[in-house]
Amino acid sequence: MKTIDDALELRGRILGAFESAEVSTDPAERARLLTFVVVGAGPTGVEMAGEIAQLAHRTLAGAYRTIDPRDARIILLDAAPTVLPPFDDKLRRAAADTLEDLGVEIQLGAMVTDVDDDGLTVRDQDGERRIEAACKIWSAGVAASPLGRQLAEQTGADTDRAGRVLVEPDLTLPGHSNVFVVGDMMNRDGLPGVAQVAIQGGRYAAQLIAAEVRAHRKGRDKPERAPFRYTDKGSMAMISRFHAVAKVGRLQLTGLLAWLLWLLIHLVYIVGFKSRLATAMSWTWSFLGRTRGHLAVTEQQVVARTAINRLDAWEDSRAVPEAATASAR
Repeated sequence: MKTIDDALELRGRILGAFESAEVSTDPAERARLLTFVVVGAGPTGVEMAGEIAQLAHRTLAGAYRTIDPRDARIILLDAAPTVLPPFDDKLRRAAADTLEDLGVEIQLGAMVTDVDDDGLTVRDQDGERRIEAACKIWSAGVAASPLGRQLAEQTGADTDRAGRVLVEPDLTLPGHSNVFVVGDMMNRDGLPGVAQVAIQGGRYAAQLIAAEVRAHRKGRDKPERAPFRYTDKGSMAMISRFHAVAKVGRLQLTGLLAWLLWLLIHLVYIVGFKSRLATAMSWTWSFLGRTRGHLAVTEQQVVARTAINRLDAWEDSRAVPEAATASAR
């Protein structure tokens, strides 16, 4: 999820599943609509599963007449043997216990082998099985922006299998010292595509550029570029309201303290005092109350990107025969 449109689509598909279940008269179809599968038990998957469970059990309670949102089945799948693999065992156990208390089914050692509109196929030690689900959410890894592959193709740089550009120690494109690649579009020493890397990489690039601009204005030679060094400041995952896990240095926190720390750190990194204040007020209102806010979704939010992708694929399929005909002439 990289854009506002992505967020609106995800929101629309989750809420749309509840809306569709409300008007369905087929028990099997209703069960399929109320089954949500999150693939990937890393921080993103754990947070998503917890938020959907909280939505079903708290936010949407009493919102429908023919269904009980608490009947929703939330499944967290991962081929790994544990949730939150990068975290210590204490934090992993705390996260799993909290998810199970929320009603999330944790299925580990399970690999997804096929996905279609109606559900997905999973293979584990007992063989293959089918899970019927209308809403499937992939959080088992991200692909880089297509811009990364375009840069690589035009400059001759290499990319990894996720499409991230392999950069120099100063985060520049090989052979192009004035082009910096940061965030989850770059691959340097296998660093993960997370916010910490993006923030530190962006700050590093900005400081280099500023230093070289100052040197140019003063008629001096460019300063030597020190290689980028990443500092791991810890890991955090918010599971639900008042529950999180956090590791900062040797300090390990769970529950309310970790949740408060998560909120504080995310507030600090929001740009602008007014934005921080507005976010803090919005969070306070949401956490203290039980209001559902604005839950309307539109068909455009849900299917617009799918339609655009199909149109692009159709245009690409037409372009190939036309190019072949032109070359034959």
